[in-house]
Amino acid sequence: MHLVVTEYQGASLGCQSLQLLPGVTTLMCEPPQLPKEVSGFAPQGTAFPQEESCRDMTPEFNPPKFQMLVKTGEETDQAFAPEEWPRLSLAQSNVCGNSTQEDISLMKQDSFEELEQGVKTSGIPNRDCAPIIPYSTAVPIEKTVSNLNTLKDRHPPRDSWARMHIASLQYAAGDITRKGRKKDKARVSELLQGLAFSDDSDVEEDNEPEVQPVQKKLKVSSVPEKTWTKRDIKPNFPSWSALDSGLLNLKSEKLNPVELFELFFDDETFNLIVNETNNYASQKNVNLEVTVQEMRCVFGVLLWSGFVRRPRRGMYWEISDADQNLVRDAIRRDRFELIFSYLHFADNSHLDQKDKFSKLRPLIKQMNKNFLLYAPLEEYYCFDKSMCECFDSDQFLNGKSLRIGYKIWCGTTTQGYLVWFEPYQEDSTMEADKDLDLGLGGNLVMNFADVLLERGQYPYHLCFDSFFTSVKLMSALKKKGVRATGSIRDNRTDKCPLMTAENMKKMKRGYFDFRVEENDEIILCRWHGDGIISLCSNAVGIEPVSEISCVADGVEIPQISQPSIVKLYEECRKGVAKMDQIISKYRVRLKSKKWYSILVSYMVDVAMNNAWHLHRICNPGSSLDLLDFRRCVAHFYLGHNVNLSD
Repeated sequence: MHLVVTEYQGASLGCQSLQLLPGVTTLMCEPPQLPKEVSGFAPQGTAFPQEESCRDMTPEFNPPKFQMLVKTGEETDQAFAPEEWPRLSLAQSNVCGNSTQEDISLMKQDSFEELEQGVKTSGIPNRDCAPIIPYSTAVPIEKTVSNLNTLKDRHPPRDSWARMHIASLQYAAGDITRKGRKKDKARVSELLQGLAFSDDSDVEEDNEPEVQPVQKKLKVSSVPEKTWTKRDIKPNFPSWSALDSGLLNLKSEKLNPVELFELFFDDETFNLIVNETNNYASQKNVNLEVTVQEMRCVFGVLLWSGFVRRPRRGMYWEISDADQNLVRDAIRRDRFELIFSYLHFADNSHLDQKDKFSKLRPLIKQMNKNFLLYAPLEEYYCFDKSMCECFDSDQFLNGKSLRIGYKIWCGTTTQGYLVWFEPYQEDSTMEADKDLDLGLGGNLVMNFADVLLERGQYPYHLCFDSFFTSVKLMSALKKKGVRATGSIRDNRTDKCPLMTAENMKKMKRGYFDFRVEENDEIILCRWHGDGIISLCSNAVGIEPVSEISCVADGVEIPQISQPSIVKLYEECRKGVAKMDQIISKYRVRLKSKKWYSILVSYMVDVAMNNAWHLHRICNPGSSLDLLDFRRCVAHFYLGHNVNLSD
């Protein structure tokens, strides 16, 4: 009979898993009868006898041609129906493995004797295979042919169908020893190269209807395509003519450093901290009863730690010099530790679970309100990200002096006065216009623009880096009446046909390329200076072009062209960096076990930075530097008999 191989893995004819069934004496496998062009690998001089009895009992199928002789103990040749092969389960195949060793040895002896006789009579090389084949009755040729065609139709791709069936015969037509496996693999590979289906099967496959792939629906964008033209921008914003009356009032009042600091940490802020701290201590069954005066002493110690550093917190109460006596006389160490451990800023029973910084939200709102109230009214503002040092945080920011900590979004003036800030969190609590689809960076800039517009509808000019910039953001800010300039990434240029950075590197320094979007009047410019930089703006163009000198590879290059948009961006983008530089000089060093204590220290440092900026604006000729300014405030909070004029 012909060997029928199915996709059922349990019926694999690998010689490693072959077993002998009781009642089956021998299975002899003849080499495949292939066409002349395929069977060239057969050894020369080897004859393949074809007995008439075998032809009568076994049907002929084409292709492939594998014949098997099965002799049973009753000397009756029985065919095995192909449709019964998939029904052979693993449990049935394991029955042979559970037989006794005596039965197996007897079966092996009988099989070897009959195999030797068959070799002598037929002259066929000894290639033994003993797969698990149960008894079955003879099957008519027509039924077997139909079953084989059914199996073949299950696998329409002819290459995959042929490879699967031949792969299962790797060891069925070869030696059961390991030495013969390499030869068998070579024979199988040659068989795969010459394998072809019959004409009938090709006709059947051609008659099958071809299934055409379903075409994907193309997304239709509702945003019209941008039209870019090489010309300079023509902005239509009004000129800046705002008068800062609030700053004029501060100049007239001539406030001292303590009064400037208390513009931000005012009585309302201290009362908020005192009330929430006492409330939290009472929830923990602790009678704290802290007062505003004691809270000012606590903040005085925090300010003191910025410029007087000690390895341990308790060393501030040791008697070493006169300054240490000031801390020891202001507040006792145990009292400071108790207040500092229960320092709180929000009611735990009314926390917003969606807000990661809900325990600091009342203080953040109070500080942002005071920062904006006394901020200098200027034309240019910078928006960027800052970092609050904390080694327990998993946030990382490259390019900053502090790379690990809490990331904070900051909007500052060009000189470093902080106007608005917001700690970063994955699920932002800020409201955003979903129709604009500006992303995280764009929504932050839009929120900062709304904060500035609360002071008045002035044509503010914002500068930010490539994390925030997009053509869509520039268009949205222009509709609000806010000017903006920022560096932009290549994947956000909306297919603007600017010269590529690779080609621009080949040009001389000072070369630039630019395009203007006709509908929204937004300009994109790429300039080759110290490096390649791409900028986008809705208010500043190319003219006037200035001449500057730059340093490249240690060599100064004089007189290179610089567009106006590049000059403005270089002057206004460093506001947040200046603030970080001032804060880093005398940063608060005391920390508690509360995770948010580092953020409280950050707000104290920022308030001191803003007070210092107001002091320099109100007193241009003052000789008081930042250290003396901070020391004056700390002395006042620790010792109330200090003369502020001194």
